[in-house]
Amino acid sequence: MSEPSVMRVFETDAGVIAYEVIAAQTGAQAPTLVLLHNFMSTGRAAWGPLLEPLSERHRILLPDLPGHGRSLGHPPGFHHRIMARQLAALLEHEGATDAHLAGCSSGGMLAQLIVVEKLAQPATLTLISTTYSVNPATTGHVAPLEPAHFQAGRRWMEATARLHDPYRYEGYYEEILLAGFRRLRPETSIDLRLEDLARFSMPVCLIHGAEDEFFPVAIPQAMAAALPHAALHILPRQTHALIFRQPWRVAEIMVQFLNTYAAGDGSHLLRAAPAT
Repeated sequence: MSEPSVMRVFETDAGVIAYEVIAAQTGAQAPTLVLLHNFMSTGRAAWGPLLEPLSERHRILLPDLPGHGRSLGHPPGFHHRIMARQLAALLEHEGATDAHLAGCSSGGMLAQLIVVEKLAQPATLTLISTTYSVNPATTGHVAPLEPAHFQAGRRWMEATARLHDPYRYEGYYEEILLAGFRRLRPETSIDLRLEDLARFSMPVCLIHGAEDEFFPVAIPQAMAAALPHAALHILPRQTHALIFRQPWRVAEIMVQFLNTYAAGDGSHLLRAAPAT
């Protein structure tokens, strides 16, 4: 059964953010869950297979990141801190600054920046296939962020272009998005310290592939050790962008995590989720 949704747009100083509002299957008073996708994807393309289980008890906000899909316009260089501020403004507009927040890869970076910059105070945070820094000097790990290294089907770039070009012009994906991704640097994407994560007060669920080709497993392990309230799930024999690899397993972990902290009365701040 498909989930009922409404398309909306939110104006920013760089253009508009297009997003879906998906009603919870349990009714209008359900808590809100915000889902941020990875760079070069869209909300529906990335999170689509997870929407039915996640919307069972949660109202979903599903944006296309600035410059992606139906969201027209983006900050220069796809600067992640600016994108985080734009997304936080959308959350404020929707009354969702205390919603549950989840992100995959770049979406997880943006979610962390929203917290670090104190742009919102999410009830919980779910970080999938992501890192706290792309700076090898910070993490101690060198793994070039080159799209050609992404372990996907042979024609994934052509399929990805079809998510973006129809809303602009043929070649937009390669000329703007792909080139923008390749130009990202620690100062324009993310370069936090583990000490920053140590100040996160909300429960955090980390889900990561044991064979991630971009962010070695030692990175989420270090994040889990630094976070005060962290649950770490390492999926064996899995690589990057787990919401594409094993969406059913990611959804299962997320539902269990979110249900644990469903009270929404602040009591979740007193409970530490065990690392596993």
